[in-house]
Amino acid sequence: MQLNPGYILNDLNEPVYIGSDLAALGVGIYGQSPQGLTLTGYLKPGALELMVNDAAVAVVLNTPSSWTGQFGINSLIDYLNFPTLQHLTQIKIMEGSYQGLLDSGILTGDESSVVQATFLMPAVKYGVDAVVNWVNNTPDPVTLTKILQLARQGQYTINFVELYRDQLGVLPDLPGYTNTALRESLDAAVTDIIGNQKIPNIEYADIAVASDTSVGGINRAVGNVLIPRTTDEDGTFRFSPDAPRG
Repeated sequence: MQLNPGYILNDLNEPVYIGSDLAALGVGIYGQSPQGLTLTGYLKPGALELMVNDAAVAVVLNTPSSWTGQFGINSLIDYLNFPTLQHLTQIKIMEGSYQGLLDSGILTGDESSVVQATFLMPAVKYGVDAVVNWVNNTPDPVTLTKILQLARQGQYTINFVELYRDQLGVLPDLPGYTNTALRESLDAAVTDIIGNQKIPNIEYADIAVASDTSVGGINRAVGNVLIPRTTDEDGTFRFSPDAPRG
């Protein structure tokens, strides 16, 4: 098998990326960030301080001493050998990011799934602080475009799942039940879609400013946050012209 630069085969004989673009691509199936891996206990906190630029990110992640040894994971390749562990970690990162958005006041928990996904997706990738800065109109210019893209991907993901739930085999929510195995299974199914790098880039509709209580179903002001307007679109993904169709 001819592998692209930066890829190796893991113990499952699957290609995994360990190359110099880890800062941009992230780690594993979901492109997890070093911050997320630190918050979930896999990377030592001091490792983040050594990631002074994109090149350093790859070097530090590929250094075994940067890893805590949690669950027997002592290196990057150890982590890449366990897709199931990556699934569980992604759920934890999403749960922690959601709680962080609640604690920071960005979300109240009463918003629609689409609105929550708008903020959750970039928080999972770039951290809650990045989303807070975005809402406060003080975003990092380096990541702003990527934050907007992730926010829109989150919205379209929820719309896609809602529109095609029958074809996807997604069961309806059961009222009155929390913390059940079914809920965990549904969450895992959604995370299999969210952040999946195999999904082509999406062309997005025009956007409007969500700055009052009447836009996008948001029940309060959320700052200068851009979200797609409500339209008559049927929920069909708009693929980029150069994206592979599978």
